[in-house]
Amino acid sequence: MQVRNLILTEVFCCAAALSVAAVPVREVWGVSMPEVVRGDNKELRLNGMGLRKEKALFKVYVVALYLEHPTTDAQAAITTDEEKRIVISMLRDLSREQFVQAVDAAIMRNSSADMPILRARLDLLENALPAPRRGNVLSFTYLPGVGTLMRGQGQELTIPGKDFADALLSVWLGPKPIGVALKRQLLAGTGGLSHQYCLVLRFSSFAVVQGVAGLLLVTGR
Repeated sequence: MQVRNLILTEVFCCAAALSVAAVPVREVWGVSMPEVVRGDNKELRLNGMGLRKEKALFKVYVVALYLEHPTTDAQAAITTDEEKRIVISMLRDLSREQFVQAVDAAIMRNSSADMPILRARLDLLENALPAPRRGNVLSFTYLPGVGTLMRGQGQELTIPGKDFADALLSVWLGPKPIGVALKRQLLAGTGGLSHQYCLVLRFSSFAVVQGVAGLLLVTGR
């Protein structure tokens, strides 16, 4: 019995060691984001991530910016006609009204001159936005020639227009962003934060079974 237990332990450790993959990530307030993700059409790289606070006291969400080509230039991040993505990970509950008002006010601050042509599409987005709860993830992906795809809590919505995508990104990257420190964090670029490495264990049951069978045959147990 002791031999059998020893064999099982050794096989388990070998299988784990052979299937460990080092995945580079960045982490902010317990939220980890991979350095590279597969977008809808292109590979996207993490440009920066940071914490959104309300009145310097309440931690609201962690937001990450993914771009095809990382940059520290806010204007380039906004205006380039490439696939890009904003990912929001909620740290606290908000009412739908609180979230909608924050987005609306930030777009108004940065794109007031364009509001007459943005208003109908902004209303469409605001009507579709769910009430965010702690642990929820909401993403906005701009696809050239398609528009901005919102995903979150089982909902999807596509809003057309590069101008709308620019206005939405300006919430975090515009001249009057929702947070100046947060803007700097999102524009850190690929070298802005030291990379951490998350060890992801993937166990192959087939390999474990094969190893157990082989060792048991050798030992005759």
